[in-house]
Amino acid sequence: MAYIINGREPEKLYHRFEDIASLPHGSGNEKALADYIVKFAEDIGLYVLRDEKNNVFVRRDASPGYEDHPPVLIQGHIDMVCEADPDVKIDWEHEGVKLRLDGYMLSASGTTLGADDGVAVAIMLALLEDKGLCAPTIECLFTTEEETGLTGASSFDYSNLKSRRMINLDTGGEVIIVSCAGGMRTLISATAEMQDYKGTVMTVSVDGLAGGHSGADIHLGRGNANLIALRLAEAAGGQLVSIHGGSKDNAIPSRCRISFACEDADAAKKAVLECEKKIREELTEADAGMKTAVSTEEFEGKIPCRDFTDRLLSFTSEVPTGVISMCEAIDMVETSQNYAIIDLDENGRFALHLSARSSVDEVLDKMEREIGALAAKYGFRAETGSRYNGWSYEPSSPIRDVYIEVYRETAGHDIPVMGIHAGLECGIIKRAVPDMDIIATGAVTLGEHTTREALDLNSFALVYETVKKLCSRL
Repeated sequence: MAYIINGREPEKLYHRFEDIASLPHGSGNEKALADYIVKFAEDIGLYVLRDEKNNVFVRRDASPGYEDHPPVLIQGHIDMVCEADPDVKIDWEHEGVKLRLDGYMLSASGTTLGADDGVAVAIMLALLEDKGLCAPTIECLFTTEEETGLTGASSFDYSNLKSRRMINLDTGGEVIIVSCAGGMRTLISATAEMQDYKGTVMTVSVDGLAGGHSGADIHLGRGNANLIALRLAEAAGGQLVSIHGGSKDNAIPSRCRISFACEDADAAKKAVLECEKKIREELTEADAGMKTAVSTEEFEGKIPCRDFTDRLLSFTSEVPTGVISMCEAIDMVETSQNYAIIDLDENGRFALHLSARSSVDEVLDKMEREIGALAAKYGFRAETGSRYNGWSYEPSSPIRDVYIEVYRETAGHDIPVMGIHAGLECGIIKRAVPDMDIIATGAVTLGEHTTREALDLNSFALVYETVKKLCSRL
């Protein structure tokens, strides 16, 4: 194929990335890229295994003199998030992306680039084919459907691994990640008993909040539109008629619309405005754009009984939300919960989605039990699913120590060491192989999961050279 990156080293690394970008590989559609990786490995005589989820495992034997060195695992996912600008036509099932080079920044024309996690795939391929690399046995695991639930990593048979030290290449920045959050989603549901009602219904819309990622931004104290709306209704003494807020489990809700019955509309509106003023004083500057709108109408029909409102408000007051605890060893959130999506329709059908995260699996176990008991206490059903494992910080990590040293030599400065309050496949692999010594790192990327996604080629090369040097030191 015709490459757009030429005359820049390491050229073979960049060309492998271009090969990857030319193939369709959205989540659930990784077959073409898996085919490419399998053929690549077979062509250079490496051991290769492919499972029914299109995870691909490749092993390169130790170089002469390294036979007695323990093996190392390098891991990343082969799927990408597929987003395109409204005026861009692309057949994601069959087409790759069109690359655009601007100096040392690589992007795609009106689509996501797939540097998340094409960076990992290209680095692994380049290492596997590097005949000049002297290193112990290198095992490479290419996983699928990471972006839609870490599905590939969850289904892989880890008995195939020989390695007990591992580098994940999915951080999107030149850092060392040493801990990540696991998570679970809980659906709280019920069907409210209905009653006849004739009178005033007030509707309050909350909008303009900053929102954000329920993991990466939860520590910023941003307002939750669902909780604010319920608080306003409670201040007015309202009896819930309907509520609709939030759209994604992993997003702090930025808007919510709530309707409630009230006997005295003027008094209810005054209470709402007074409560709103207090809430504004509590919010951070990021939420200065919060807007509320209040309207009333006369209504005759069925609404949920008062008992439902009382039970929901009591339940909500006892559910831990936002940051619940911090990790003592490193400066990061350990446990949090997002009051993510809420819906009460005109027939009294109620659904609330809670999204919990923790880097300690036992904490999530405890939260699951407690939420179930709390839901039962107030007459709600609780169903927990989409569980994935966290990865707790470990004070001792030999591979981390070597990587810090090698990075300092290569880059000329120290690399930040941190944890993240979001999910990585490291948690799943650590659960499957408890004695695995793990670090996660990556190249600098911008705008991941958006059409502004871009890859810093200088950082890409630096991380490749560092990982290459690390393998030779192990």
